[in-house]
Amino acid sequence: MADAAMDLFSPTQHGRLAGSCYLFLNDTKRAQPILERTTAELRDRPKSQAIVLGNLALACIRQQKLDEAAGALHSAIDVVEQTWGGSGLNIVFSAGQELRPWRHVADVQDVYDRLLALIAAA
Repeated sequence: MADAAMDLFSPTQHGRLAGSCYLFLNDTKRAQPILERTTAELRDRPKSQAIVLGNLALACIRQQKLDEAAGALHSAIDVVEQTWGGSGLNIVFSAGQELRPWRHVADVQDVYDRLLALIAAA
């Protein structure tokens, strides 16, 4: 007999959950590589990809890797602009809030400009 829930499982589900859990537990060094791998596997699931990219940005911010955080956040914003997925949108703005201590850094200002443009488009 086949498991009825098998259709609900995605091969990337473990990475999404593990990365989110490590991030929640503030183990960002463990979360980052999992989220990076998972992001690459989610090309065909943009709403999930936006969430994972946002979580990757948060993991980088919390390690003060601002260049990597900005890159992940720009990618997440690109996806959110296409999908307007609510969860991705929430995570992108949460990451923006966490960047506040570095708001004077050029890369962070670029992210803020993108976030303002995103709001203006809504």
